[in-house]
Amino acid sequence: MKLFIDTNVVIDVIASRKPFFPASQEILSLCEEGESEGAMSALTLCTVAYVLRKYLSPQTMRQKLSELRTILNPVELDAGILDPAIASPIADFADAVQFYSAVRSEADYIITRNVKHFPKADRPVLSPSDFLALR
Repeated sequence: MKLFIDTNVVIDVIASRKPFFPASQEILSLCEEGESEGAMSALTLCTVAYVLRKYLSPQTMRQKLSELRTILNPVELDAGILDPAIASPIADFADAVQFYSAVRSEADYIITRNVKHFPKADRPVLSPSDFLALR
């Protein structure tokens, strides 16, 4: 099973954001342990670095990004994702990029804490805790 992991879930783990950390960490652990295949937008790496740059040293940030890169496969960001995201009715452009990256990855599930930001599609969009409850 393939999971597309939204940026907010990744930040929850790297920043140990409470109360979201436990469920988000368990999602990444499923991918790390090979129980699920994990994917993320290439944009996620940039966003994580940008958001957390004030809280982590450059060396620690790069170490975290490297660890993340071994767990989740990045979906290349190209015109095939950007063009539909630009034309999309999804209000938040970053969410549109995430959605079309998930479609490109052929994920079975989109895992995010912003479930309402994603359109109803042919793949379920679930929070980390809701996905874990299905298992």
